[in-house]
Amino acid sequence: MRGALIHGVLLVVMLVYGYRTWTRDKTVEPVAGSVTLWDKPEAELVSIEYKAPKKILKIERKPEGYWWGVDTNIELKPKATPAAAGSGSAAGSGAGSGSAAGSGSAAKPVEPVEEEEVARKTREFPLGDPGDAMIKSWSSAHALRDLGIPNDAAKKDYKLDDAKTTVVVTFKDGPKTLLIGGSVYGGGDRYAVDEATGKAYVLAKELVSGLEVGETSLHLTDPRGFDSSKIGSVTIDVGSRSKTVMRFEAETDGKKQKTWADADTKTPNQTAANFVDNANNLKPNEYDANLKVSDMTQVLKLTYKGDNGGLLGTLTLYRYEKPGQLAPDQELDPANPPKGETEYYIMTEKTRVPAQVRKDTAQRMENDIETVFSNKPAEGSGAGSAVHSVDPHGNPFGKGPLPKIGAGSGALAPKPPVPAAGSASPVKIAPAPAPVGSAAH
Repeated sequence: MRGALIHGVLLVVMLVYGYRTWTRDKTVEPVAGSVTLWDKPEAELVSIEYKAPKKILKIERKPEGYWWGVDTNIELKPKATPAAAGSGSAAGSGAGSGSAAGSGSAAKPVEPVEEEEVARKTREFPLGDPGDAMIKSWSSAHALRDLGIPNDAAKKDYKLDDAKTTVVVTFKDGPKTLLIGGSVYGGGDRYAVDEATGKAYVLAKELVSGLEVGETSLHLTDPRGFDSSKIGSVTIDVGSRSKTVMRFEAETDGKKQKTWADADTKTPNQTAANFVDNANNLKPNEYDANLKVSDMTQVLKLTYKGDNGGLLGTLTLYRYEKPGQLAPDQELDPANPPKGETEYYIMTEKTRVPAQVRKDTAQRMENDIETVFSNKPAEGSGAGSAVHSVDPHGNPFGKGPLPKIGAGSGALAPKPPVPAAGSASPVKIAPAPAPVGSAAH
């Protein structure tokens, strides 16, 4: 009886805990810390620069008011050193000394290998939502703990004695510099020291990890920058031609589904629907702030509007004929210049500068333009062919359904049955009737 009572109490406790866990407010973000490092308006922030031996990440506010990142990864390799004099003859150098090697002397500490820079790779990018959140965190920075001014032993424990990583947060009234040390035991939080005050702090890992990872964690992921569910209509402009499609709710097999329809006729247009949906696959690979729009050829422009007709944004696709480049040891032959390469770029209100996209995806859209404006279904891949149902009665040898046996010219004769294995006599096959109404061949 007592055992059952104990189990009953434990069950009640677990039910209460589970209910509180299930119904807790999930919208509350984790607190970055209660210790204020500084608290300034975001408008006062000028730049954030993370510097480590193998990475430099700088995020700065452009004169136009938006944030831009430059991520530089540095490749290092051990620096070559001349061989020590007499190396290779150490063995036996103490012959006749009557003492064992290393006796009476402590082993020398291993010196760190000196490295030298061999290459740099830089990527530029506009900030996405994670980057915007990081900007807010550093403009009003908080720490988890204030450790006071550490002594030499504490600096060694915090790995601040030989730290080489810094974060410089620059405001209009000057910079704030933090030296970043090691990780707190048992977690990813980091030790840091304010170089102005000498005070050490524990920073939440989220405050530093985005800077350490850099571009891949902070960049813009959706070049359009708005919720696709809010789109009410899309206008496709190609040169002097223009077509507008709008959201349309169609009923198929008793189920209502949203698709796209011509704005003028209000009839569903699956070809245009696939074309508009394929534009979602134009994702930036990298950004080129030095490429001018005037050097590219506009392929098409998509203008997105909401249900109320308000402008959501635009997306413009460009084609760029990149000049060929000579190899380092190759001389220019005017008769055979290096072959160029076709690249595709998009620009939106969020990308700010040309953003390179996959060539195959962009070419598919360019090839499908004529199909979209002709209102004919596309053949093969691309717009108008992304969504097709397979007709089990379709003709695999051409267009249209398979002809029925015995109905009309060109009907396929039935195949003769195969005799059963071991049968004594072959099965007699009656000749196929001539097609009705057809001329003799």
